[in-house]
Amino acid sequence: MIPALLQEAGTKVAAIVVQTEQNAARGWCYTVLVNHPDGTQTSHVVTMAWVDHEHWCGGRIAPSVVVEAVLAYVLDHQSADNGTPALPASFDTARARRWFPQIDGALRESL
Repeated sequence: MIPALLQEAGTKVAAIVVQTEQNAARGWCYTVLVNHPDGTQTSHVVTMAWVDHEHWCGGRIAPSVVVEAVLAYVLDHQSADNGTPALPASFDTARARRWFPQIDGALRESL
């Protein structure tokens, strides 16, 4: 099952690849590669708390898929024009809420 958000996000993101998943104190930690449409590749360490996973999908979707959806949303909506920073090398998914307050509704609808 591919959430709608991942299907729609193809405009700015070539591919998001979750390489590793580890249990963390209050959730999960992922190593993620982003292959950008311009041919560049960036690597990120992304954490997600259980509470955010529950908030966004009610526990129905694999956590790694939720992380992919968060990254797809952020990458598809970020722009220098709206003051959104470049995707940091390391961050928690909850930080995306500060960048995009509307992400909660978008994720709940698409996941």
